[in-house]
Amino acid sequence: MRILADPVSIGRIFLDLKNPRHTELATEDEVIEYLCEKEDVWTLARDITRVGLNPLERVALIPIKGQKDAYTMAEGNRRLCALKLLADPDRAPARLRKGFTDLAKQRTPPKTFAAVVFDDEEEVRPWLERMHNGADDGRGRKPWNAEQKQRYSGSNKNKVAQSFLDYAEAAGLISAEDRKGKLTTVQRFLGIDVFREAMGLDQANPEDLARTRPKAEFETIARRFIRDLVKGEDVNSRMNKPDIIKYARPLGSLPGVSATRIEPESLSAPNEGEQKKTRAGRKHPRKPEKLRHIQYADEIASALKGYGNYKLESLYHSICTVELEHHTPLVCVGVWSFFETLTACAGRNGQTSFLDFMSKSRLGQYGVTQGAMPGVRHALTRVSEYGNVTKHDPVAATFNADQLNNDMITLKAVILKCIEDAASKP
Repeated sequence: MRILADPVSIGRIFLDLKNPRHTELATEDEVIEYLCEKEDVWTLARDITRVGLNPLERVALIPIKGQKDAYTMAEGNRRLCALKLLADPDRAPARLRKGFTDLAKQRTPPKTFAAVVFDDEEEVRPWLERMHNGADDGRGRKPWNAEQKQRYSGSNKNKVAQSFLDYAEAAGLISAEDRKGKLTTVQRFLGIDVFREAMGLDQANPEDLARTRPKAEFETIARRFIRDLVKGEDVNSRMNKPDIIKYARPLGSLPGVSATRIEPESLSAPNEGEQKKTRAGRKHPRKPEKLRHIQYADEIASALKGYGNYKLESLYHSICTVELEHHTPLVCVGVWSFFETLTACAGRNGQTSFLDFMSKSRLGQYGVTQGAMPGVRHALTRVSEYGNVTKHDPVAATFNADQLNNDMITLKAVILKCIEDAASKP
């Protein structure tokens, strides 16, 4: 066994055709097919493009007899497969080729491995056993149990919850006595992106939380959350993710809370608009967290429930629940379908598009002013055109999540009036 001083190029390493992960295969292409289908190579490749190879692990190589500086991978087949496909996406299964091509463009993938060379399979065998046979009475790797995992990975979560409670106590929202025993519950809520988004909490820096809502509006939501936390009825440690999302949705519709978002401002900033300063000067403003979902409006959900159309209720729930950034085309088609259904309920016939149905005359009847008319019409046009393109074009689709969310916010009043119009129909 010898540890190589210089890393080895992936072009000099060949996949192990007799790897324990599969029966003996005839070619590298067969190994690639199997590892992609059964061993999560795609997920591994995404992680490598995000953070790189694990510097705590070397690969194990066995020299190929009769070939100079050529090796078989004895340990690290999945990593080698991922790097080969990032270097040459055409070798990937057809359904993954575009994905690997896109991944390779995001970040230049590693082209070498830190390696240990073994003379043959027998020499490397005891080390493979210690890596892959579990704890083996203490000889192998002993995985962390649930408590140990929480102790390690939960530190930042606890830090965010701790920072939020520190802010709340300093702001007079909760007493030192009332906050005792509440850390886990706050952690549970702040761990849900829908809740953070509704509150307007930016946790990019766990040690210096920021808000993306105006100060007064953020404090309105925080005050309600702390009140419910202390009472322990609407906010408690027994609530699961769906319960927390259900609680979070109406927060954005509390009296005095608008759809306004701002550049992240530290919770410790003393005045509205004032960022913390250092001796070197003012910090650069941080870009606000992207909204992960279409902004939910409790008024729309309540109006749909009162109208009693389950399809519309279900569509609205879905387009506000599916993650927006990674599923923009799907949400786009869902929004288009929502408007198709809603306008049909309001009297649109099958020969009229919902864009034509929402004429300037009708929008005027719905209370849209002349000043607001261009913005509303542009939003409706985008929903209609982008939805149609995404549904029917073989290539083109909308991927602008921020614009789609903004259009739904712009059209909130129109949606409410259209629901009212539909409900008035016999």
